[in-house]
Amino acid sequence: MQTSIFDSDVSMPTEVKKAVTDALPRFIKTASDNDVRSASVQIAKAFGDQELFAPIVSPKTPIRDEAEKKLVQSFQKNLELLVQKTWVEKADEAMKEELLFRINTLCGNLSRYDYHTSLAEFLPVLHDVVYLLFGSLAKGESFIEYAVRVDPDFGFFWYYINSLPPHDSWSEDKCRAAVLLGIFFLANF
Repeated sequence: MQTSIFDSDVSMPTEVKKAVTDALPRFIKTASDNDVRSASVQIAKAFGDQELFAPIVSPKTPIRDEAEKKLVQSFQKNLELLVQKTWVEKADEAMKEELLFRINTLCGNLSRYDYHTSLAEFLPVLHDVVYLLFGSLAKGESFIEYAVRVDPDFGFFWYYINSLPPHDSWSEDKCRAAVLLGIFFLANF
């Protein structure tokens, strides 16, 4: 995936540039839980985090679990509201209803701490939500460039989502961090 759109834009925040060139490649390549946490915190900063994400990816504690629960609830409310409020063509009404069901299923799996399944469900759900919002433009090769021009934060988020490779061999902690990063962005968007 091209990173030049992030490099060439002088108004692009430094955190985003660092996330694109350092944190995201490190996150994708590493198997170390500490490196996953460190890279995910740096990516969250590029998403505009004000020190709220680090406790969510810290080693397991009751505080972490409560913060994750609140994050998932906020994500579910925001995404369901976004889908419900999106005007679609009559032909896409069934897709809209199915998406609401899939969002609920995804959040149910997250509440059971099933992160491999959640990540596998999360990515297609997001692609379908973005399709509802932007139509066929979302499936085009230049959509990331368009998204960055319209809203740099969303553009970087979409770049992140589309940079994630197949995750079959990832640890549960890495899948957790990957899906929670996406949820974190959307819960606060």
